Amino acid sequence: MPKKSKTKITWLILLANIIVFIFSFIPSVFKFLALTPTEAIAGKYWQFFTFMYVHGSFEHILLNMFALVVFGPRIEAELGKIKFFIFYTAAGIFSGIFHILLSGISPVPLIGASGAIFAILTAFGLFYPKDIIYVNLLIPVPAFIYVIIIGILQFVYAISGAQPGISNFGHLGGMIAAFVMIKFLGFNKKKVKYWYE
Repeated sequence: MPKKSKTKITWLILLANIIVFIFSFIPSVFKFLALTPTEAIAGKYWQFFTFMYVHGSFEHILLNMFALVVFGPRIEAELGKIKFFIFYTAAGIFSGIFHILLSGISPVPLIGASGAIFAILTAFGLFYPKDIIYVNLLIPVPAFIYVIIIGILQFVYAISGAQPGISNFGHLGGMIAAFVMIKFLGFNKKKVKYWYE
């Protein structure tokens, strides 16, 4: 894993999520930061950014921050600090927009870093396609194949409604944003290699 000094943004994002998690137990703070579609499109545009730092439970933030700490440093080292923050933020914002576009304008709040985290996982699969990811810490799968699998699963879950209360469209939005940024917008430091090369 890259040295912390070279991946400062990852650790700052982690710290920001922990701080917001603590304060979001205050109902007014939660309401102010969460992305409530009916409010966001009516003028509370900051929610498209702040919602990705809000989590509803310890398990929620633990899973997202675990993935951030495991995969984030390598992607930050690949992109550089500024591009990584832009990548993370843009993917998170797009995931919220994508969720609204496909799920509708609802008064139900959307929270969590999952869209940005799925973007990081997608980037990892593109930058390090042959690296092994252990699914459930047990099953070894090449990173590129893993990304394809989770993409298919998120699509199936989204259209079937198999995971109520989870924004599978938001996850897909993060993955789509990552792919577009890496393939077409120059968010890659080196040539992307594919798993079969």
